[in-house]
Amino acid sequence: MRIIIPDSPELFNLYFNLRYEVLRKPWNQPYSSVKDDLEESSMHAMLLDEQDQIAGVCRMHFNSEEEVQLRFMAIRPDLQGKGYGKLLLDYFEDLATSHKRKRIMLQAREDAVSFYLRNGYEVKEKSYLMWGIIQHFRMEKTII
Repeated sequence: MRIIIPDSPELFNLYFNLRYEVLRKPWNQPYSSVKDDLEESSMHAMLLDEQDQIAGVCRMHFNSEEEVQLRFMAIRPDLQGKGYGKLLLDYFEDLATSHKRKRIMLQAREDAVSFYLRNGYEVKEKSYLMWGIIQHFRMEKTII
């Protein structure tokens, strides 16, 4: 497994397609919902498997001088539960540290809370209900 930064239209197409397949399509959401207005100012990473096939994606953006936010973490369904998401977390935690940020926050879907807890994140509050069906929890990790 290796992490790369998508840097071409072809790689970004793969990146957004995985986001859609994992995070939107199962709930019959439109493809347009896979992007937001922070894409251009965010840092993106793709996890590739041993055959250089896309295995996972995640994005980080800066909320403040102290905080970054992770969004759109998605691991290919056949690879979930094998520790590959931790590789992306470690990558972005190192990146946030290099930018001298003190904490990382994210909005975890209910079924992902245990993954983030195992990786040192704390639940701060029950936050919102996406599409009326997916409960989210605001989570944070102090990194400095």
